[in-house]
Amino acid sequence: MSRRTAVWAVAIGAIVAVALLLAGRWERSHHAAEETRGMRSVLREIGPLGGSSLSRFRYLPQFQCLLYARGDDVVALELCVDADGRVVEAIDRRRFPPHIWSLREDPTRSSLRVDRALVDRLLLRLGLPARLVELAHGRGSE
Repeated sequence: MSRRTAVWAVAIGAIVAVALLLAGRWERSHHAAEETRGMRSVLREIGPLGGSSLSRFRYLPQFQCLLYARGDDVVALELCVDADGRVVEAIDRRRFPPHIWSLREDPTRSSLRVDRALVDRLLLRLGLPARLVELAHGRGSE
């Protein structure tokens, strides 16, 4: 391979790498915007977080979820929040298959936030032990 061919090959490789990098960044941003839009729609559908349709919770170490009833379905809507109050996942189970919007893979991309102190109070009201609320914030011991 001549030196000129090698230079062209490196230049084309660099152009392709930059194009892929830009496409990846655009896709990540677009994905986060789409997921946030879906989570926002579920949050609007839920209304006040402490409303009368609040029925259950789901506890995971990385985030905690509040579940809301619609009609006879006690888990129709779900909103999951991380320790900083970022909404990281929302599920609408009123249709089949359920619609799931999630930024689990990169919660820092979520621009949607709720009052985490309120979420903690609601979790306690639903029966979550206080030590697990503390653990969710990294303040408790296992």
